Amino acid sequence: ATAELYLAGEGITRGYLLRPGLTAEKYLPDPFAADGSRLYRTGDLARYREDGVLEYAGRVDHQVKVRGLRIELGEIEARLQAQGLLRESAVLAVELNGVQQLVAYVVAQDHGADESELRSVLKANLQQTLPDYMVPT
Repeated sequence: ATAELYLAGEGITRGYLLRPGLTAEKYLPDPFAADGSRLYRTGDLARYREDGVLEYAGRVDHQVKVRGLRIELGEIEARLQAQGLLRESAVLAVELNGVQQLVAYVVAQDHGADESELRSVLKANLQQTLPDYMVPT
């Protein structure tokens, strides 16, 4: 069965510095320890294989890692939707030519919109509000 991965032990901190809300969300009392230590919610999904090896199975959120950087796909989708030009959008991390890249799939509000022009406008608007590594190719 797949479940969210929690970490515990000497290397786990007590929380985020000056971020009590995030600390409360990600750090929970360790029910297996009587010393007040905590469990850290990683946001990763994992499962034990039959041979006892822990296997990564994805994320509980829409966060991905592209070129070593953690990216929240929902944030990019929200920025696309905020432009008012789309009915729907979805952003995925896909492997193209051996490299992880962000790809946006969109449905325009205006069914007669020029695809090339729409792509250029959406990308230009994203480049104004997001770092380059978060702008889909």
